[in-house]
Amino acid sequence: MVSTALSTGIVVVMGKYKEDLERYEAGQLESEKRVKTCIACLWSLVVIMTGGLMLGFWEYEYHPTNSQLWMVPFGLIFLLTPAIIWFAVIFSEFCNSKNRHVVPASSSSGDSVHDLETA
Repeated sequence: MVSTALSTGIVVVMGKYKEDLERYEAGQLESEKRVKTCIACLWSLVVIMTGGLMLGFWEYEYHPTNSQLWMVPFGLIFLLTPAIIWFAVIFSEFCNSKNRHVVPASSSSGDSVHDLETA
């Protein structure tokens, strides 16, 4: 059942339709999060490939004469930085996921709310 107030523009959603709408919105947000994660992974891959190609080009073109040496650290930064960042993100997520499930065993008052971030 859906009731609307047209004059104010407020929509009141009730019943099963509300549950379906909430599930749809949650799925939509999860879908957007996946897309953003995939885009970040693709950009990281592009940066890594740019660094690797720059090092390969330097090796092929300039290594015999040891010229254009600026390309080596620049290529190494492009090659290694995304890998280090993704390692740090995954490692921190792994460490934080262990702390989320910790709940204090007992409390002095039975009706108090436990704060998981301080545990």
